[in-house]
Amino acid sequence: MTNEAGYLTAMNTRIALNAGWQVTQVASAQFVLPSALQAANLPCLAAQVPGTIASALRAAGQFEYGAHHFDDVDIWFQCRLTIPADAASLCFDGLATHAEIYWNDSLLLRSENMFVAHRIELAEHVVSGDGVLSLHFLALNPLLAQKRPRPRWKTRLVEQQQIRWIRTSLLGRMPGWSPPAAPVGPYRPIWLEMHRPVRIISQHIASRRDGDDGLVEVELLLQSQHPVSAASLYIDDLAQELSLQILPDGTLKSTAVCRIPQARKWWPHTHGEAALYSLQLQTESNGQLETIALGQTGFRDIRLDQNNGDFHLHVNQQSVFCRGVCWTPVDVLSLHADLAALRAMLTLVRDAGMNMLRVVGTMCYEVPEFYRLCDEMGILVWQDFMFANMDYPVSDAAFATSIAQEAQQFLARTQTSPCMVVLCGNSEIEQQAAMLGQPAGLWRNVFFADTLPALCQSWRPDVIYWPSSPSGGVMPFQVDTGVAHYFGVGAYLRPLQDARRSGVRFTSECLGFSNMPDDELIDSMLKNGETVGPHPAWKQGIPRDNGTAWDFEDVRDHYMASLYQLDPVHLRSTDRERYLILARTSTGEVMAASISEWRRAGSACHGALVWFWRDLRPGAGWGIVDAYGKPKAAYYYLKRAMAALTVLVTDEGLNGLALHVVNDTAKAFNGELELNLFRQAGTRIAHGRIHIQVDAHSNLTLQDYALLPHFMDTSYAYRFGPPGHDVVVVNLYQAGSDAPLANAFHFPEGLTQGLNFTRESDLGLKAICRVDDDGRHVLHLSTQKLALAVAVHMPGFIPADNYFHLAPGSSYQVRLHATGTGSAPARAQAHAQAQNALASVRIEFADAPAATINNQAEQ
Repeated sequence: MTNEAGYLTAMNTRIALNAGWQVTQVASAQFVLPSALQAANLPCLAAQVPGTIASALRAAGQFEYGAHHFDDVDIWFQCRLTIPADAASLCFDGLATHAEIYWNDSLLLRSENMFVAHRIELAEHVVSGDGVLSLHFLALNPLLAQKRPRPRWKTRLVEQQQIRWIRTSLLGRMPGWSPPAAPVGPYRPIWLEMHRPVRIISQHIASRRDGDDGLVEVELLLQSQHPVSAASLYIDDLAQELSLQILPDGTLKSTAVCRIPQARKWWPHTHGEAALYSLQLQTESNGQLETIALGQTGFRDIRLDQNNGDFHLHVNQQSVFCRGVCWTPVDVLSLHADLAALRAMLTLVRDAGMNMLRVVGTMCYEVPEFYRLCDEMGILVWQDFMFANMDYPVSDAAFATSIAQEAQQFLARTQTSPCMVVLCGNSEIEQQAAMLGQPAGLWRNVFFADTLPALCQSWRPDVIYWPSSPSGGVMPFQVDTGVAHYFGVGAYLRPLQDARRSGVRFTSECLGFSNMPDDELIDSMLKNGETVGPHPAWKQGIPRDNGTAWDFEDVRDHYMASLYQLDPVHLRSTDRERYLILARTSTGEVMAASISEWRRAGSACHGALVWFWRDLRPGAGWGIVDAYGKPKAAYYYLKRAMAALTVLVTDEGLNGLALHVVNDTAKAFNGELELNLFRQAGTRIAHGRIHIQVDAHSNLTLQDYALLPHFMDTSYAYRFGPPGHDVVVVNLYQAGSDAPLANAFHFPEGLTQGLNFTRESDLGLKAICRVDDDGRHVLHLSTQKLALAVAVHMPGFIPADNYFHLAPGSSYQVRLHATGTGSAPARAQAHAQAQNALASVRIEFADAPAATINNQAEQ
């Protein structure tokens, strides 16, 4: 609802100050007081809060990457409002970065840490009635120019080394891969808290398992207008009375230890139900009952096995292969996302079989809704604190106080989240120091070695603390011990076999590639005359490590050349469409092969997080999802490789092919496994199908020979002549079904030859779109010959699967999810394109008149 002043109200206890804001940029130190700025009557832009100067410019159609230098100027956000008489506090959840808060011309507060929230008690500052709330964001570059002690080492990650003194996000300030748009402004909510009979000053809530029971330990500090006669904690429907103690300062301390018999366990979604319990405080004061929501919690055990250099997470005593991505903000310009946008992105994460996200130290802590949704969806969170690569001045008293407050506030606001499983001190500080030749004693300072782990132990004893990512080996970046950042397959151009050879135990960053987006995005971002390739407009969207002579498009093209035995530069100039098709699938093939290698039986790897989730700007960035939230080809390859129930194939040389059935789910799997060998991409020359049973949270590995009536050189290891088959297809079925749950393809001559079939004019590929009984669109596909990397294009819809192979003579159904309400297929543009076909086929629509159905190839 909205009150007369235009404020959005929530639960009648908060008034969100998100409307009526204006923003303007001025020269550094040009205005000292808000009244002087107002008297100048400068042009202003409307601004949405939460937001930044960049998001305000974008909304006004005035933002352009590289055209603004927000760290050079002062930025003022102002709002004229009326403070209600019953308002108690003015609250700021995050101000980026050095800011002064004014009520009219009265300075209320200075903020020097973007990651610290502030509460201003209005009675103490005589803030009431009509006035102007002004936020003055000071230019950062003059602050960086101040003389301070120099660091013990320098990093190429940022240009200005003194930013180590400033508690702000490195987004927008990392040349090479972060868009040049520094976050400046009130990027987190601003709100008024209203007076209420009982107010929680602080809360400390810890949840844990005790045998089959759940325990919740609660310590609350309360402030009440009247004496509190009783207080109870409700955990769902279970009530527990709290003890009450009046402290010398008049506040009320309320404590309890609550036991929930036979509590349901919270699991990552791949392994079971993400069971949650609601928490509520109910107090009785002056004959009135007051109920305050305390969020939700869940009960799970987290254990880390580090035997022999391992990094192996167990949840509820069950081994978990952690897979997912390094998270990126939904909107890198505002650093804010509404609940619907967050849910949409996290639904894509969950649906891809990903069970872990890493929030990286180069970016920012996420909004509370992010962690609540991860709790709800069963997505584990690896959380970095916001430190990366630099020699931070932790011995400076003011700086140390600020970062301790920052850490404590974050731990307090996420204290009930069961999704949190790893708290990591920083990103790449130990690696950076070691690689620059610093002695081991300087890799880790007292904050990351003592202060921060002690805070984490106090607030989250149920969570693993890890000092740095990467860390754990003789050298921090050693990949076969502890936690690694693995880019052997990737930036370092190692062959695919290196994923096994390197002995990775857990990689919290890996497989960073320039992932090609779909044609629609490319066409929207490039103007007339601008092309994919070396054109400067295109290269702005290609990530690179600062200071290198290569970028990650070069990395992708290296693997494209290896997979398809072609010259990417020549192909790009002679057949742009073909180049784009192979660019999309090449990174997907490499990622899927690496994940399969790490998930196979016998692998020492227990986790892999891909670098990273969503592009920070339009282009072929590291994201497996483009800048507008649409999955790229790589997303679908990973989705198949990361599924909770799936089949994987690995080439074991003279031992043939190993077929790995992985069942992470909480239910035993009863089904069948089928092996097919095809020659000339169409003729089946061998077939075997057997019944299998795989226990819950388990896997089964079979040799291909177990499914065949006699020896066949399935992996083409013996080479007694030309290969007898072109492709191996393994299907996994539920018992009694002929529709595969999952499949895996293997090409005996390797990806180099196997995926470079001659393109044919007619594969017998057909695609028909129907509407099912639920009103949802389903695409029915069939093919006579092998169809490789079939890409479905239907504007307005996102397919549940895409860029998939179809075995000869097979059929497949793909659900289509509308991207907007009331979406209808753009029929004229709907088509499916196989990688080994000369042209796409039009998608037919079952409700169209027969005479209009046309399955001719589009040229």
